[in-house]
Amino acid sequence: MKNKLFTLILCLSLISCWYTDDDGGDPGFTTSYSPLILSRADLESSITLQEARPIEETGKIYVIGNYLFVNEPYVGFHIINNTNPSSPVVEKFLTTPGVTDIIFKGESFYINQAVDLVALKFTDALTNVTETKRVKNVFPVINSPDGYHPNLGADEIVVDWNLNLN
Repeated sequence: MKNKLFTLILCLSLISCWYTDDDGGDPGFTTSYSPLILSRADLESSITLQEARPIEETGKIYVIGNYLFVNEPYVGFHIINNTNPSSPVVEKFLTTPGVTDIIFKGESFYINQAVDLVALKFTDALTNVTETKRVKNVFPVINSPDGYHPNLGADEIVVDWNLNLN
């Protein structure tokens, strides 16, 4: 009986090793999406404050003082001056690949940037942003919209997924 159980477990183990997709991800699962991957160094240097740009997709909206922070999921935040609510002005875009959330506390604010928790601070009245602390690998890897979990290298971080149109 023990030999049969051992043989069965051995066979299942060998089959599971053989039956994987090309990148070593979930066996037998294919996805309609391609990951947008950054290296650890590129992720950590990717937070920039840029000139305003058109809003392509909206996520959550946050209000802090006279400003609105409109999330463009996995891309960044549109910073809108709402001093005059009948005529809001889009002033800046905060590029933060992999971001979906933000919270403000005092003069700092915190974002989830892919797998990291990052503390930031504006200096010089929205002309510069400074990273004050980064806690690495706090959050899980961003899976594809259809649930695919890629097998990544040690220095690779998924910040978004793009639909394959083929």
